[in-house]
Amino acid sequence: RIFRARYLRKLKMQGSGTTYEHSGNTTEWDDILIKKGIITREDALIAKGLNPADYIKEEAPVVEDEPDRDELMRDLDLDEMDELEEEGEFSDTRILDQYRQQRMNQLKEAAFRNRFGDVVDIVKNDWVREVTEASNASVVLVHLYENSIVECEVLDEAMRQLAPRFKYLKFLRIKSTHAIENWPERNLPALFIYQDGAMKTQIITLKQLCGKSTKAEDLEWFLSENGIINDSELEEDPQKSRKAVRKPTMSAGTVFRVSGRGSDDEDDDT
Repeated sequence: RIFRARYLRKLKMQGSGTTYEHSGNTTEWDDILIKKGIITREDALIAKGLNPADYIKEEAPVVEDEPDRDELMRDLDLDEMDELEEEGEFSDTRILDQYRQQRMNQLKEAAFRNRFGDVVDIVKNDWVREVTEASNASVVLVHLYENSIVECEVLDEAMRQLAPRFKYLKFLRIKSTHAIENWPERNLPALFIYQDGAMKTQIITLKQLCGKSTKAEDLEWFLSENGIINDSELEEDPQKSRKAVRKPTMSAGTVFRVSGRGSDDEDDDT
């Protein structure tokens, strides 16, 4: 009944300006809903402003396929499921409880995967709570930086681009001098990646990536290769494609000649 009511309400909301052909033929959409048991042919004719008695003849009963329950339940929210239970649409409420639990799990999963989305600054007193303990619930990436280091700005930018795309990752940053006493600047930037209460992997300076030329996609590839993310759309190391583009070519005006000393001299043919 809830599916039928939703359909009839939709027809009613189409407005009085809608006109229909005065025939007993049902539309393709009507036929789909009739087949699934959501409405009857009488409902379709009444919605068109017709009298079903004028168009429906005595016909042999047609055995129709049972409506796909999963398909019918797919778009229902929790309130509509409660309405189904109140109206007694399901004789076995355990089945409805299973669908309700499945929907709640889907909502929890969606909320979990969208819980972050930004790069957040922390201080030393936050480390245990925001890094070590938090990594038991989600992967934590914490960037040790100093404002005077250009490569730190490069890594910051890569993190800012990835954070809203991978919202289930917790991106943090902290000044190196606040995090670890006497941490050498030559080891910056440093990116520590925590999971299950311990460090899983790390990046010490951008030499592990592409130096000052590091892009967000380079960090994304590193995370994918180390099992931190599994939903990256990258199919190969982005460095390969960039190297292919930068492959040196010989200038058309360059001519190589063998000198009398047995070495190659390069002349510019201008």
